[in-house]
Amino acid sequence: MLIDPRHLEQLAVIVDVGTLQQAAVQIGTSQPALSRMISTLEARIGMPLFERSTRPLTPTAIGLELSHQGRAIRTARLRAMETVDFGAKGFFGVLKLGSPPFLCKSLMSEAIASFLSARPNIRIDLIPDYHAGLIERIYRNQVDIIVGPSKFVDRGNTDLILETLFNDMIVVVGRADHPIMKLRKATATDLQHVTWVGHSERSVLLSDMEDALGQLGVRKPRIAFQSESAGAVLELLKETDFLTVLPHYALRPDGSDGLAIADIALPTKPQVISAITLAERTESKLTSDFKAHLRAQVALRFDN
Repeated sequence: MLIDPRHLEQLAVIVDVGTLQQAAVQIGTSQPALSRMISTLEARIGMPLFERSTRPLTPTAIGLELSHQGRAIRTARLRAMETVDFGAKGFFGVLKLGSPPFLCKSLMSEAIASFLSARPNIRIDLIPDYHAGLIERIYRNQVDIIVGPSKFVDRGNTDLILETLFNDMIVVVGRADHPIMKLRKATATDLQHVTWVGHSERSVLLSDMEDALGQLGVRKPRIAFQSESAGAVLELLKETDFLTVLPHYALRPDGSDGLAIADIALPTKPQVISAITLAERTESKLTSDFKAHLRAQVALRFDN
């Protein structure tokens, strides 16, 4: 038996207010229309919905039960409307982000935390990966936004939209009280005798570090540890006399991570960190809002 859910919603209002006249005003219809609705519904179910000759209207057992169902339908409808409205405003949904591990560890986690505090109804999936894996993910619609270096993206590639966030440099990093940090100008000789922390074979940081140290004159640096885990690398640096080469953004601006930058300029060019999206995909309000939020976070971090 099919029952029009609108009739059940109207029935719930009638039961709640007790008269057809008041229910008609609340619903925005006429009293005769509600009377016809009741007759139609009673004919369909074969049972009366209200006790006869009672004022205010007193529902029968079946009438009361159906009014509960009507109230539930109205609640579900209103929640669905609210969900659609929240989604249109960027306050509902799932956002999938991809970044290299050190960006996930620093800038991205901070930006996501502040973004989520104002949007408790959304979910963000942050996927740490390297360039090749992230590009594959965005083409497979597994990632909405890549945040990372864009130097390997062909500028003639019209499939991707690149929006510059900031420029960054790679630097030599170690614990704040490392002997190298006390030198006014560290030399290649100083660095030659250091033990180094490397990076994943899949990370461009590994080749960037080897190229930069090689140009400085550091030959065959001894690498004692390498990992895809940004957290493991940072913790190891704090606990040892090892050094590594990291993007400047990997360090906390206030020095609270216990790490410092050696006074030595690596012979490398700045790298551009961009927000990368797929051109053919319609950008959601949630995506555009996060990009705007990320730009604001970048400005706040680097202006300070």
